[in-house]
Amino acid sequence: MARTRVAEQSGAARRSQILAAALTLFAENGYRGTSLSAVAAAAGISRSGVLHHFPSKEALLSAVLVERDQQAFDAVEVDRAFEGPAAVRALDILEALAVRNGGNRELARLSHLALFGSADAPEVAHEWSDERIRTYRTDLARVIEQSVEAGDLRADIDADATALLLVGAFTGLTELWLRDASLDAVAALRILTSLLRRDFAPNQD
Repeated sequence: MARTRVAEQSGAARRSQILAAALTLFAENGYRGTSLSAVAAAAGISRSGVLHHFPSKEALLSAVLVERDQQAFDAVEVDRAFEGPAAVRALDILEALAVRNGGNRELARLSHLALFGSADAPEVAHEWSDERIRTYRTDLARVIEQSVEAGDLRADIDADATALLLVGAFTGLTELWLRDASLDAVAALRILTSLLRRDFAPNQD
């Protein structure tokens, strides 16, 4: 039993090593510019060792994209308890993610491999990107609707349109910043979220 637990821990640690190496290489060199052999060398294992944990380069990229998002969510404490309107907390999280992108250009570039139809990414990455955008929009719209129902926001707010605006602004600003690092995407996003916070406030009769 103890031996099995040790083996599981060792396997998990090796998997994390592979993901960390692949994340950096995919971000720096793109998907097509990164070989499994290069990932193996960076992780300090054999190519067959990589394939033991990830049966293909596409499967590895999928796992890396999921890991990238999880790291971002952990860093901004998405699940932290909070007080006040849920929609306002969502805007805080969006700002925090933008700040994190600013300090992790490699990670931001990686998540945009598939966005806007990058030819460098395989179909699995495009599918991941499409699902990610749908999930973000759905989750944001639901949070906004819940805040409206709770009376924390104006009753006439269009939750779906607002969610689309936020996701579009976040992804678009990130893309522009990846093309030109001198652009202050965080400041631009904060202007938008500040305007929305003011506009979200319930009408005072």
